[in-house]
Amino acid sequence: MVADPHERHQDECDSVDHPIASIQVLQCGQAEQHREHRYGSKRPQLWWVFFGRDWVPLPLQCFLIDHRDGLVLFDTGIDPAIGLDSRYIKQAIGRFLLPRIFKLKLKENDRIDHVLNTKGVNPGDIRTAVISHLHFDHVGGIEQIPQAELIVSEQEWAILSEPHPERDWTLREHIEVPSANWRPMSFAPTDDPLFDAFDGVFDLAGDGSMILLPTPGHTKGSISMLIRQKGWAPILLVADLTYEGTLLDQDIVAGTGDPETLRASFAKVRNLRERLPGLVIVASHDFAANELVSRATHHSMLV
Repeated sequence: MVADPHERHQDECDSVDHPIASIQVLQCGQAEQHREHRYGSKRPQLWWVFFGRDWVPLPLQCFLIDHRDGLVLFDTGIDPAIGLDSRYIKQAIGRFLLPRIFKLKLKENDRIDHVLNTKGVNPGDIRTAVISHLHFDHVGGIEQIPQAELIVSEQEWAILSEPHPERDWTLREHIEVPSANWRPMSFAPTDDPLFDAFDGVFDLAGDGSMILLPTPGHTKGSISMLIRQKGWAPILLVADLTYEGTLLDQDIVAGTGDPETLRASFAKVRNLRERLPGLVIVASHDFAANELVSRATHHSMLV
């Protein structure tokens, strides 16, 4: 049967205007963190780590983007083994500190391959994983997707060459694994005035639908992803730049990371939103993430 030329043309137009079929927020477990960790504190970090008694819930989430060129993950969640296997962290100090920083509530089914299976997705079909930063709760699933290209910023990758990356919860032994297909990338200058505030961009698919931006502060090489598609509100996945989008508006930085660099990245994101009206800011540990993504992707139904 010969396809109708009009229908074929319409399909081609839809592919151009709508390169992304869907975005899903993937739930990869639960935890608790100190209130000072989430909302910041004037007290020294070690004070609230050892003496803080006010814990708040922490959702562990990553994102699945169904792009016409293949499935893309933004981060890969946590490996439940970190909470179930006492040998997961090699360094004694890390094993000592972990339960004092996080109360992990993990099950085997929180591993990314199981999470994907519950969504009807074969982990072997993941084409690319963008790693916002190298902390253990964002790279915990890389061994489950050995076929995927793992995109990370060169600035973040350089942390592995420092003497003790594990002191900042970058666990080299769970990153430099034989099966991992890492691709450190650099940001390129652009003449698009939309991104004047940023030190370059990286167009992941080459079609402008997924633009990676440098947003350091939580770590030296942290990145965010701008998702744009006709009919949707633009979405900025900011990972751990903030734990809640509203905190960015209030200029409230978390209890970890470099405060000055975080606030500089906050300002760049706010500048982007001024130039890109309707921008929806989605943080990886925000309970509102699913609602925000759903609202943004149904934007055309609301206007």
